[in-house]
Order: sequence, then structure tokens, then C-alpha cells
Amino acid sequence: MLFHSATFAVFLLTALTLFWALSPSRRLRTLLLLAASYGFYGTWHLHYLGLIVFSTLLDYVCGLAIAGAPTAGRRKLYLLLSLAGNLGVLGFFKYYDFFIESAVDLAALLGLDISARTLGLVVPVGISFYTFQTLSYTIDIYRGVLRPTRNLIDFALFVSFFPQLVAGPIVRAIEFLPQLELSPRFDRARLHDGLYRIATGLMKKVFIADLLARYLVTPVYEAPGTYGPLIHLLAAYGFCFQIYGDFSGYSDIAIGAARLFGFDLPENFRGPFKARSVRDFWRRWHITLSFWVRDYVYFPLGGSRAGRLRVSFNLILTMVLIGLWHGASLLWIVYGLLNGLAMSIERLVSGASSDAPRPSALGLALRRLATFQFVAATLVLVRAPDQETVVAMLTDFGDVHSVSWKGLAVLAGAILVHYLPEGALAGIESAVKRVPTVAAGVILGLLCGLLALAVVGETPYIYFRF
Repeated sequence: MLFHSATFAVFLLTALTLFWALSPSRRLRTLLLLAASYGFYGTWHLHYLGLIVFSTLLDYVCGLAIAGAPTAGRRKLYLLLSLAGNLGVLGFFKYYDFFIESAVDLAALLGLDISARTLGLVVPVGISFYTFQTLSYTIDIYRGVLRPTRNLIDFALFVSFFPQLVAGPIVRAIEFLPQLELSPRFDRARLHDGLYRIATGLMKKVFIADLLARYLVTPVYEAPGTYGPLIHLLAAYGFCFQIYGDFSGYSDIAIGAARLFGFDLPENFRGPFKARSVRDFWRRWHITLSFWVRDYVYFPLGGSRAGRLRVSFNLILTMVLIGLWHGASLLWIVYGLLNGLAMSIERLVSGASSDAPRPSALGLALRRLATFQFVAATLVLVRAPDQETVVAMLTDFGDVHSVSWKGLAVLAGAILVHYLPEGALAGIESAVKRVPTVAAGVILGLLCGLLALAVVGETPYIYFRF
């Protein structure tokens, strides 16, 4: 069930109507959201609902066991059980085939002839996202910063809340569970804010991401040897804004939809292509993942408190793990490695804080330009289906030096909007939210009509694969 489909619009309106009708009863509204969330996920892979139920029960029990354990050893044992169960399921479905294929290839390089059968597993939608959510719950209980909930229904809803279930933002229990105790509040400001975020997300997905894919990015990546080097460069830039529009659009719709139910989800993007360093980029891109890995991987490794070489190792290992989290392939590993190396070099050259002192306007512009070029270059690894395509995008050029004007127009518009001053963007948002509710509904209806005309077939969100 895609967010930009008529099916989801009907689903969301039905769920909202029932939710607010049942809102006086805490138990009934929670049960309704849980049923809606399971139903939403069931439209993707009904048989994989069992995995969500497994993770839910495992970490619910482990959370209670950790909190009630009489000794530190027992607490650690229950935490390890949670880690092994969750990462074991994630590893089996997402990485089994990759490691089997890699082992066979490595053996062949060593002159060994071994055979091992892959299983052709389909990665369950959103498994990386809800796995990280449930792990943060047991880890926070182990660290003593969170008390476990004894309400299984509340915990099950935390794991499966449908707006952000399959592609984030990654929400932590310490952020979500307390909101279940509050009576939902519905007012004009929240309504307008939710509708604005949904409309923004739909425009990013359909008018930017999907049109860029259709008219610029996909044609070049499918036949790189046909196009000249400038078109290759524009396609690389186009994919930056395609994946940003696709993923941040999903996050906007998730945040907006949750707000209509009375929930506040964390922000996941903050003008990532305005970053002035690679480290700054990762503070602006997929923020909830960056902070999750920082808190649960980078800091436990020692973070920035060790010597320079150790800090560089921590950064590189953390970013390689981020690469692997995204996908089981050599290209994703190289993507993480390059980002880790870049962040380490930045730290070695400019110290612990690469963003201070503040450079001149020209220096800031050059930093942003250099950072964007690095991001665009490394995202080629993300878009390319294999190593051969990466090489072709860098070396295999043809005689065609133009693409559809529609793709170039969308790219120009996306760049213009993205680089508007933050004050201007805030002003536009404020003005739209001040529109009378009836007028806002008419505008949203017109937008939906335009979306129906512009929609490019069945275009799942890119991050559904992760």
C-alpha cells in the first residue's frame, strides 16, 4: 500500500475516522491503531507479520527480564538474547544469500571449488527499521534510561505503528510510549500541520523523485554508454534529488499522518545538500539512523574519546555498518567505507569540530559545493545495480548530449527549492498553514488531482528495500 496511492488515502481516512470516534477510550484507540498497523503491513507480506510478532514478543519479554534480573550477569544474558534473536532474523533474511555468494567467490579466487546454495530470500519490507526500534528498547532498559512497559498492546503498537513502520523515521520507545499515556489532542494547528507535511511529502515523491527517475536518472543508468559525460553528471545530480525526494517525502508523509492521530515523530531530514562537510551531511540525512548508530555503535566503541587512529577506526567501522544496514552488497560496503574515510580525513585535517570557526561566505559555499560533489559521486554506488554500471557511469560515454527537458526542469526546480533560505521556507510553510481549513481542503484536493495526472505507475519508495 503506497503512500501516494488512492488505496492509502481511503485507508488513512477510515483509520482516522474510527480513531477519533474511539479516542475517549485509551484501550480501544490503541487496539484500533494496532489492528490498522498489522493490516497495513499485511498488504505487503501477510506471512511476514509473524516476524514482527516474534520481535515484539521477544523484546517485550527480554525487557521485563532485564529490568527484573537479580544480577548484572543475568541482565547481560537477557540483552544478548534480544540481540541474538533480532540480529539473527535480520541477518538470515537480509544477508544469508550475500555471505554465501561472497564465500563462493572468495574460494574461487583462492583456487578452491566449493558449492553452496543460496535460498533466494525476499527481504521483508521494513525489517531493518523495526529491528533497530526494538533493539533500542532493550538496550535502553539495560542502560537504565528506560523502564519496561507491562502493556503488551502498547509495546506492539510501538513496534508496528504504520505511518513509519516500513521506512522510518526510526522511533525510540522513550519517545513513543509516553505519548500513548496522553489523551490525543486534535485542533486546527495540528490538522493543518499534518496536512501540510503530507502534501509536501506527496509533492517530493511524485513531482520530484518519480519524474527525475523517469526522465533523467533511469534512462542514463540503463544505457550509460549512450550519453555524454555532462549527462552522466546531471544524472548523478538527479539521483541525489531523486533519493532525497523519495525518502524525505516518505518521512514527511509519515510525520504528517502520525500528527493527525496525535503523535509526534522525530524529524529525519534537515536540508542535507546544504551540508558543509560529510559529517554535517550525516547530521542532516536520515537523522534518526545517524543518531541511532551514534548512540548504540559509535559511542560504545569509544566514540571520539580515544586517540586519532582509534577514532578513525570507530568512524570507518560505524559507516561500514551503516552501509551494510542499507543493503547486502559490495557496493554498499564501499559506500560506507568511503564515507567513513572522508569523515576521518575531515577530523584529522580540521580537528574534532570541522564546522568551527565559521568560514567566510565564499569558503562556506566552496565547502558545500565540495561536500555535494562527494555525496553525488558516492551515491552512484547506491543507484548502480552492479560494479559494471559504476565503471560505465565513470568511463563509458556516448554521443547523445541531451535528455528530456522535463527531467532537466524538475532537477532545476528541486535545486532551487532545496537551496532557498530557511527563513523563506519557514515563511511559505507559515503562510500555507494560515489558509482557512476549507480552503486548505480544496487545495489538497486539487493537489491530489495533479498527483493523479503526474503519477508514474507503481513506484515503491526506494527505502522499502532496506
